[in-house]
Amino acid sequence: MEDELKKWALEKAITSEIVDSMQYEAFKKIDFAEAKIEKCHTTVFAAFLILGRIKALLGKDFEQVREDLYDNAKAKFLPVGASEVEVRNAMEAGLKCGEQRRLPDRMGLRSIHYGFVAEMVWLEVYSSIRYVEGVGWELWENGKWRRRPKEKGIVGIIYKVMREKINTWREALEDLADINGTGGWIERLEKNINDPDWLGKVEAMLLRVDYFWMLVVTDDN
Repeated sequence: MEDELKKWALEKAITSEIVDSMQYEAFKKIDFAEAKIEKCHTTVFAAFLILGRIKALLGKDFEQVREDLYDNAKAKFLPVGASEVEVRNAMEAGLKCGEQRRLPDRMGLRSIHYGFVAEMVWLEVYSSIRYVEGVGWELWENGKWRRRPKEKGIVGIIYKVMREKINTWREALEDLADINGTGGWIERLEKNINDPDWLGKVEAMLLRVDYFWMLVVTDDN
């Protein structure tokens, strides 16, 4: 019985860390975005997609978080010419997409999965990477697409993105962490991203265009 209680407490701590990290990520999308009307839809959509993924985990707190994030989005984009209808539509679309791909209601001890990390990477770099069938990955650099050596793939890019996220999530969690009750989720994620084989599985997940909408083209144009 004592072991079961310890396991339950650890899983609850893991869930709390993940929810706190993703809330931070959602608000950061809005707060750090450029205040330009053309950035409105993609930014608000991405922020609320993240929120939609953790809706079930937020429970009764969801509505307050949604309202606060929506207020932030309006404060960012209405002054530069976006309409409230545009902001609301982007919010609703993001939430709907996130809820369709929501995280499990109960996060287990093995809660760091490839799909979650792939989506975090996709949200950061989706506009600057694409996969060309028969060629491989390409990166948008200096105004044109450049081929990524096949032997490199984008494992290094995935590592870089997640390294930065781990640092920011750790900072965001510092003030919230219970020294005796943290789930050690960040530490396990940090260990995984140092494993090239694990990162390779994240890279493979990114090619599931039905799930991540990765840009895949059939020629080298």
